[in-house]
Amino acid sequence: MPELAKQSSEKLPQGIPPGEIAEVRCSFCRGTGKDPFGIMSWMSNCCVCGGKGVVRVKAPYRPCPHCRGTGAIKTFTCGVCRGAGYVPRPAGPTLVCPECRGSGDDPASAMACLTCLGLGLVAPGES
Repeated sequence: MPELAKQSSEKLPQGIPPGEIAEVRCSFCRGTGKDPFGIMSWMSNCCVCGGKGVVRVKAPYRPCPHCRGTGAIKTFTCGVCRGAGYVPRPAGPTLVCPECRGSGDDPASAMACLTCLGLGLVAPGES
């Protein structure tokens, strides 16, 4: 029997109705609003939040499995969450992706898993 996806134990804000937009701390710059790697300049604004320190995500959401919620893959923004560090939680029942085993990573490269598109979860019957 396929393994059912487990809910994240990380503390995330509760009480936001599904489909609503929530503001969360930008994971790429850790809420500072500045480029965390200082590539352009130490004074450059974060390319993800535009210097605001917060990003908007659709509720319900969970930490991005591909970048482990950091918003970055090495010094690049994560292609799955676009640097926010969070992805929308899929609606309905989900299973852990059989290809990446929930990591969101392609087993043969540093890219996102093509089966689940880096989310680590698939709908029953999609695998």
